[in-house]
Amino acid sequence: MTEKRSILTVDIGNTAVKAAVFEGERLVASVVGRTGAAEALDALLMYNTVDGLCFCSVGRENPELGRRLENAGVPVLRLTPDTPVPVGVEYGSRATLGADRLAAAVGVAGDTPVLVVDAGTAVTIDLVAGNTFLGGNISPGLRLRFRSLNAFTSRLPLVGPEGELPEFGSDTVTAIRSGVMRGLAGELVAAYMTAQSRFGNIKMVLTGGDAAILQPMLAERGIDVESDPEAVGRGLVRIFNYNIEL
Repeated sequence: MTEKRSILTVDIGNTAVKAAVFEGERLVASVVGRTGAAEALDALLMYNTVDGLCFCSVGRENPELGRRLENAGVPVLRLTPDTPVPVGVEYGSRATLGADRLAAAVGVAGDTPVLVVDAGTAVTIDLVAGNTFLGGNISPGLRLRFRSLNAFTSRLPLVGPEGELPEFGSDTVTAIRSGVMRGLAGELVAAYMTAQSRFGNIKMVLTGGDAAILQPMLAERGIDVESDPEAVGRGLVRIFNYNIEL
């Protein structure tokens, strides 16, 4: 029975690796890190017995981590463009579709249309409706926007999301912070309104490292938004169960 399986999922992103153990679709344990991913994986396997492993990667390949994954001693599934998935995919080519985007779409798919936003190094905004991935948009993430203003100008400082966030900045730092953060929030609101005009009853689901920063900014604008840190992991569990009988 798939609801009894313990599955280890590994999401290898551009800047971080997240490993999680699920019993059915219930999160049991997880770890996120930028370094020491292979060691973190070993720690999870040391304290958790798993029946299978499913992973996806959009980041730079880590040979050591790859060997640990492939030799975990349980059935292993890597999400590739050829892996069957339990949703329809309307996209030009799955070869150019990020595996994490597809996994998140599978993880949130249900009866209600969803705009799933993965707020990481890049921000992806994807539409899932009728059990089908319908495509979406990609734009720079918060920290990439902050770094770009600093890197490609001669005098603008490097600013982060922490600190005062007025409607309009009163100095250079708050002007950058408000411009970047409120600009991204406005981008997400516009995407939500467009999707709502098409589907009516739609909800927005946030995942990724900056979800907690963006959620209150969207909620205060009246957006039906919820945070789901495990969207990608749950999607990997569903994809594993769809492909592998134990």
